[in-house]
Amino acid sequence: MEYVEGETLAERCRRCCPLPAPELLEIAVQTADGLAAAHAHGIVHRDLKPQNVMVKSDGQVKILDFGLAKPFAPQAHHPDDAVTEPVLTVRQPSLAGTVAYMSPEQASGRPVDFRSDIFSFGIMLYEMALGRRPFRGMTIWEILAKIQTGNRILRSPP
Repeated sequence: MEYVEGETLAERCRRCCPLPAPELLEIAVQTADGLAAAHAHGIVHRDLKPQNVMVKSDGQVKILDFGLAKPFAPQAHHPDDAVTEPVLTVRQPSLAGTVAYMSPEQASGRPVDFRSDIFSFGIMLYEMALGRRPFRGMTIWEILAKIQTGNRILRSPP
């Protein structure tokens, strides 16, 4: 593994979030470029979060920890492509990733593609801009429910 010297985005946010707009934009653009490169190679990260983004002392941003990454195959998303045959197998959905940064599909155990990373990236942008996450709760189940419903108002702790 490559050693990357610097601080994680989580450390930087603890020190000075919300981030100043120029710094937020520089980190966001580089993170988006890194995600686009992974997605262009058919890889979805599945655990994008501030702890997995390193900001080097020269300002270069690196996305780390592709341990949960999976290949994805682009699929057509057209109503006529719906499967009409009954599903005969039952799978137990499994959650992989960090709850606070999961997409609704990931939070419900459904298959994910690049859009899941984009959702996680949006949560990171929100956190960098406002200094807090959009989906908060007292338990992981409460956070998962808010992500799946898009509700960030229900009993969010301060």
